Amino acid sequence: MSPGIQNALIGVIGTLAGTILGWLLNNFSKRGKLNIYVSSWEETPQHHSQYGELVPCHKNEQFDHYSYKLLLDIYNNSSETKIMRKIQVVYSKGRKILFYSIPNDESSTKTSCSSFHIYYKTEPINIPPKSVIQLKLCDGMCKEDSLDNLWESNIVYLKYTNEKNKDKTVLILKDRNFESLFLDEEDTQNGQT
Repeated sequence: MSPGIQNALIGVIGTLAGTILGWLLNNFSKRGKLNIYVSSWEETPQHHSQYGELVPCHKNEQFDHYSYKLLLDIYNNSSETKIMRKIQVVYSKGRKILFYSIPNDESSTKTSCSSFHIYYKTEPINIPPKSVIQLKLCDGMCKEDSLDNLWESNIVYLKYTNEKNKDKTVLILKDRNFESLFLDEEDTQNGQT
């Protein structure tokens, strides 16, 4: 074989090896995922005061409204944008889903001149590659919204659909006891720790 043909074959083999290696490295860098950390979870039983405003409630007999706030840190360790769609906060008893809430995005809050807050439901979220975003979610429910399921639920988790149209879940709270929210507040009011 002549030296010219040998050099041509080495060039072709080098090009193919470089192409295959580039393709493998590109696919490997796309394999990242979303890492979701629950920074804080706050749930508050409430009732209407004599002035009509919602205030924290210390007795379950007064309870007629419920609200929650959820703070998430979301890290995309992939080299491509990831998507969160159809975001829900789900309340369940074991594996049985009792109800779910489509949370409001606190970053979309509008306040009127009378301090009245208007919240918008969470829209699909794009998380840029190799970045962290913070997501503040909240919602509330009235007695008419079947708050009885709150007493029964013992697990709370976040559910969303990713860019591949697959449902993903993130545990927020396990072994939840809703009655303990009233006990803790009553103990605090009585000066007990």
